[in-house]
Amino acid sequence: MKTKLLLRLGVRVPNEGARRFAQFIMRQPVGTLAKMLRKLGISQIAMERMMSGEIAPGSFDGYQIFAFTRGAVTAKDWYRTAAGGWFDFAAIEPLRWAA
Repeated sequence: MKTKLLLRLGVRVPNEGARRFAQFIMRQPVGTLAKMLRKLGISQIAMERMMSGEIAPGSFDGYQIFAFTRGAVTAKDWYRTAAGGWFDFAAIEPLRWAA
């Protein structure tokens, strides 16, 4: 049986990472959030704190979220000011590769 976890979204979008992550999860099948949290070893409380802007993921967790979302949420997004509301469209920026 798939576990259905919910993200609690505040009124204010704290940062771009939280906004993009919410949009990614919104477009995934039921159970994706629970699967991601189990796979990455992140507690639901820690994820809720990230979504509220209370904490930002460390470099390791930020990379794990980046890999799980296939680049939809970068580690730097968690430190950027939100570019819109929770459900405003977030354009995917092209990745810049270092030479």
